[in-house]
Amino acid sequence: MAKDYLDDSWIRHGVLKRRANYSPIICFETVDPKRIYQLKRFVLSDPEFQDVDNVFLYDPWDGLGTLNPGPEGPVFQPYKKRIPSSTPLASRMRPEGSVELHALRAVLKEVDTYLKTSTTVFIMQNISEAKEYDTGFQAALRSWAINPQIMAKGSCVMILTQDATLLMDEFTREFTIVVSVDPSSREERAKLIEATALTLDVPLDHTKLETATVTLSGLNLHQVESILLESYQRAKTFDPDIMKELKSEMVKRSKILEVVDPQYNFQDIGGYHAIKTFISKYIINVLQRPEKARYFDLGLPKGLLFFGPPGTGKSLFAHALASEVQLPFINLVTENIYSKWLGESGQNMKNAITLAEKMSPAIVFVDEIDRFGKRTGTAAGSAEEETQRVFSQFLEWLGKPDRSAIIVGTTNVPEHLDDAFLRAGRFDYKIPFLYPGPQTRLEILMVHLGLSKGTSRKRVPLEMGDDEVRDMLWRDIVPLTQNFSCAELEELVTRAKRIAFDRDKDALGREELLEATRTFRIDGSYRKRVVETCMMQARKFTDDQAFLDAIEEENKIDENMEKNL
Repeated sequence: MAKDYLDDSWIRHGVLKRRANYSPIICFETVDPKRIYQLKRFVLSDPEFQDVDNVFLYDPWDGLGTLNPGPEGPVFQPYKKRIPSSTPLASRMRPEGSVELHALRAVLKEVDTYLKTSTTVFIMQNISEAKEYDTGFQAALRSWAINPQIMAKGSCVMILTQDATLLMDEFTREFTIVVSVDPSSREERAKLIEATALTLDVPLDHTKLETATVTLSGLNLHQVESILLESYQRAKTFDPDIMKELKSEMVKRSKILEVVDPQYNFQDIGGYHAIKTFISKYIINVLQRPEKARYFDLGLPKGLLFFGPPGTGKSLFAHALASEVQLPFINLVTENIYSKWLGESGQNMKNAITLAEKMSPAIVFVDEIDRFGKRTGTAAGSAEEETQRVFSQFLEWLGKPDRSAIIVGTTNVPEHLDDAFLRAGRFDYKIPFLYPGPQTRLEILMVHLGLSKGTSRKRVPLEMGDDEVRDMLWRDIVPLTQNFSCAELEELVTRAKRIAFDRDKDALGREELLEATRTFRIDGSYRKRVVETCMMQARKFTDDQAFLDAIEEENKIDENMEKNL
């Protein structure tokens, strides 16, 4: 398959820096087999390297070798170091008088001479770690970076690794050209999909090509091709659902991100009309009409903060938002960001941000954002420094004006967030989710009974007609569920269904709903204090007065209902 579709700007960027004598050491951050193969072909065929005397390749498994052009691509030939046979015994042990080099320290020593005496390119691949006391790896890089002989000869060392920070300390990276390699551009994915379809004889029109190109965003070229091939093996075509499933599996392996296919939209959420109207007007409308937004020089929404007590639908709203705007939904698994290993937490956050941006535009959901939305004071140790590093990384990402991801964060305690998180420019809107008022409670119950228009939820068999059920809920159930959360209202319906099931009934009736409601216990006095706190938070953090007024009006407690409790 032709590789002409691959963008080589990442290689040329590093080579340009080398020609400018910034450093002879280039670290390309990629482990994509297609990118590695691309680099080898480039070094062996591009005019930029036509005067090179030697091209060496080192792999921890294969050892040191020379890289030469072949009829079907680069060919690796093991390098054999000549060993003088000074004794008869040595001659019998090494009849050829040579030995292959695998140990990294020996390899570095051997290549050192070539770098200084001839124009040499030394490529190192599959390097995930290099214990300094065993290999002298970083010492060699620092020495080569400032060696006048290497500079004069035009020699170059190219390192291919997942992340430079895991291989080199900060001091060594100062001597190194570090190039972050894009996993795949839109054009590369499209060309690879076309080439694969041609090879497999898969029909591919413009719509299917566009769908596959968007679906596979954020993946490297090897992953893209693997998913295409597996989809073909399973369905003899590039099936969008299969590709989404396989992509989700790949991303999930990182343990810090999950790609989720939202199952619900706003029709599946009862009530909360003030929030739905606000989000539709200022977020969905802008995302669905980007040209109009650009005409008025309106930036696309970058972030939303949902705050309020547990069980009030914050997570469900985030999923529904992604469904409404038809964007991928990416869940940042906050509990897996922090690690007991030094440096790994910061690396996890960096990887999460990089991958999320590559898959954007998308909704990036950060549940319990207060996990790393608070400074912990002056760093006083490695763990403290790591926490501060994660905080700074996330804060920097949140404030980037060119960020493609739309971050939706949730918290139960907005006052625990650092002031820097709440500053204008971080989150476009801060939206309170309070316990549902009477009308919202009615609509939530209707949704979970499957009676709400447009909902995807299954209809519950009922003894009454729809209108009769609605009247009964408003009259008998809603007054008894003051300060219930959305999750508790869903659980109430589930309990009523269990009661009907236990009674071997064919349909759910008024008595089951009443029994489930009367036996469902919440701490009413505590909930009243929570409501007061929530209202104070809403007034403190919500900066749109008209929106706040609408929310307060929607959540007023019906005085007549309260008297009847």
